Amino acid sequence: MKKPNTAMFASAVTALALALTGCSEGGQSGESGASGDALDVYLNMTTGSAQYAAIQDLAQAFEDQTGTPVNITIDSSNFENNMKVRMAAGNLPDVWTTHGWSVLRYGPFLEPLTDRPWAQYVNKGLDESMRDDSGTLYALPIDYTVTGVLTNFDVLDEAGVDPGSIATWDDFDTALAKIKAIGKTPLVSSGKDSGPAGDLANVIAANAFTDDQLEEFTNGTFDTDAYQKGVLDRIGGWAQQGYFSADYVSASIDDMSKQLATGEAAFAGGQPSLLATSLTYNPDANVGFIPFPSNGSSGQYLVGGEGMAAFGVWKDSPRKDDALAFLDFLAEPDNASVLLKAYGSYSGLTNVSIDLGTLQPSYDQWVAPAELPTKPFFDRVYLPNGMWSTMVSSTDAVISQQASPAEGTKQMADQYATLFGQQD
Repeated sequence: MKKPNTAMFASAVTALALALTGCSEGGQSGESGASGDALDVYLNMTTGSAQYAAIQDLAQAFEDQTGTPVNITIDSSNFENNMKVRMAAGNLPDVWTTHGWSVLRYGPFLEPLTDRPWAQYVNKGLDESMRDDSGTLYALPIDYTVTGVLTNFDVLDEAGVDPGSIATWDDFDTALAKIKAIGKTPLVSSGKDSGPAGDLANVIAANAFTDDQLEEFTNGTFDTDAYQKGVLDRIGGWAQQGYFSADYVSASIDDMSKQLATGEAAFAGGQPSLLATSLTYNPDANVGFIPFPSNGSSGQYLVGGEGMAAFGVWKDSPRKDDALAFLDFLAEPDNASVLLKAYGSYSGLTNVSIDLGTLQPSYDQWVAPAELPTKPFFDRVYLPNGMWSTMVSSTDAVISQQASPAEGTKQMADQYATLFGQQD
């Protein structure tokens, strides 16, 4: 696995730290400013989400049980930039969600957790993405994110689309056209919150390349032709056809969930937590996921790895013992189940099993049989550390038609060359 260059990374983001204004404090976004005995817990999630409600309840239960106050701060649009500032300043939260980067980005700053009592139950499927070369674990994986195309099945039925007929991307394009023809939004995403645009590119890229091309990405060559053709040309074509939600630029992640919940939209590319949140808006929503379509040269697939509900502890935290106790508390099966239900995701701990209700059939049909390959999130394996924000911005520009697929690809290639050259 690729190792982060801590000194170089800190140097690179110091300029960003000096350029950014102070982060807002409190329960919404930015630096929480926890002081005294309160744990500073910084989470990548949105206000009003089922995940936020669940973690608030658990934090209160922890405080009642231990007497340790927990100060939770959440953010979805500036989480990564704020974390870069805090890493550069050496002033990190006691606990934060590592969102897929517990090894490659945050590893040098995190307390090793391999010897925690719950570590023996970590799903073996997470070993490749969540352990370094020595086998060290740096985060508690409450969830094991396994995802496909997020789907409202009632919209498909109304449009006369059989989900079982969507085997290739050409089949998917045909379905999008049918959905648009009945006045529904074929594909919902968010330009307001940082993440959904990149999520879409990421899951497409996971199966867009040959083994030789993947090797090039890991060895320092960004294959511009392959990336444009396999990823951004496809997304750009959907944008030109008007398949994305009309409110894409102003839509938030919560708006995505609402549109899936109410049957305004058929598909989304993103984390399963979107579906869990959609069920809070409409418990009767007929939602789930289907496999990602084949690119023609390989079969259907799923994408998985470290999820959004992965929690790490700052190795230099002045409240490290309390922070570790908080993670141990979250890992207790009853508490982990509460978070899993809120995220609508598969368990990252083998001693935790829950019924995900409406979402369970999708996991039973596509994940449990282990018949489909589960590809890793593309950026976490094949791109240098720090590429995520560029993946988001370049895809966003293509969806909003502010840039062509060729221009978006060039943006990716230029940043790849810069960041790859900074690696050891």
